[in-house]
Amino acid sequence: MTTLTFPANDYGQIRVFATDQTITEPTAETMERLFGAPLDMTFVDVVRIADLDGMALTNYIAQGYDMTPDAVDKQAVNAITGTAILILSRATAGQEVTLDLASGVRHVTTYSPEIQITPPVNLPDGSAKGIIGDMPAKAPKSDARIGGMVATIALIVMCALVGLMIWVAG
Repeated sequence: MTTLTFPANDYGQIRVFATDQTITEPTAETMERLFGAPLDMTFVDVVRIADLDGMALTNYIAQGYDMTPDAVDKQAVNAITGTAILILSRATAGQEVTLDLASGVRHVTTYSPEIQITPPVNLPDGSAKGIIGDMPAKAPKSDARIGGMVATIALIVMCALVGLMIWVAG
């Protein structure tokens, strides 16, 4: 007999088994007879390949469970004839379980979820530019401000000249 152990911390995996036995009614008792351990039938999928109507089993798994195999697994999974039994990690209710595979049942592969790690994106550096220091930088003087300063100085000089002319005349 072949054994396969599901660890207690098993998460997100699908184990694919093949058998040529005809399973007319997939019940907990049937699964316990085939695997030698109790399984939660909510997380067991029994698929008769003939019922897929020409669809590849890997496509069924990809569409139904959003998991894709590598090239070697794809060939092995699509080569299953008869019945495929998909056992999800949650079928063991988070307990360590050792399956004793009955005669005629074989483990084909285990699908594992793809771990997606997104690399960090470089942040734009525009916000990092500027003057570092205690004193805030002064804004450059605009043309209007410079024109106003020239006009003010011209008025002061003219007032001084008028004042000088009045003093001289008087």
